[in-house]
Amino acid sequence: MRFVEKLEFSGDPAEIWSRLSNLKTIPMYWHGTREFTATKSGERTIADVVFAFGGRGKASVIIDDGARTFTLDYFEGPFKGRQRTTVRETAIEAEWDVAFKGAYRVLGPFNASHFRSGTRHALMRLCEGQTG
Repeated sequence: MRFVEKLEFSGDPAEIWSRLSNLKTIPMYWHGTREFTATKSGERTIADVVFAFGGRGKASVIIDDGARTFTLDYFEGPFKGRQRTTVRETAIEAEWDVAFKGAYRVLGPFNASHFRSGTRHALMRLCEGQTG
């Protein structure tokens, strides 16, 4: 499953980046993530993720403050691949490129629609500063 969602905004990109890059508040904006626990492992940050739809996963976290890009490389769980979100001057853009495993693969079209809708809503919450 690969798609890109982009949302234009008129707010302060630094504020939006601050919300996006705060590991403690990820479940508040990304409602598909029930729990997100990040720990340092040497120079890498690894996240244990509990998904709202069931299941658990692990991802490498890459935060690039200069490019205002937040990347999760999922390497364990119901899907593998990359989710990258970038804050630009007047837009926020999220790109998903993941492959589902096992029973989740059967739900492919539903998953794509659900992930796209959830991403759109997360971007809206990030831009508006809303957590609910």
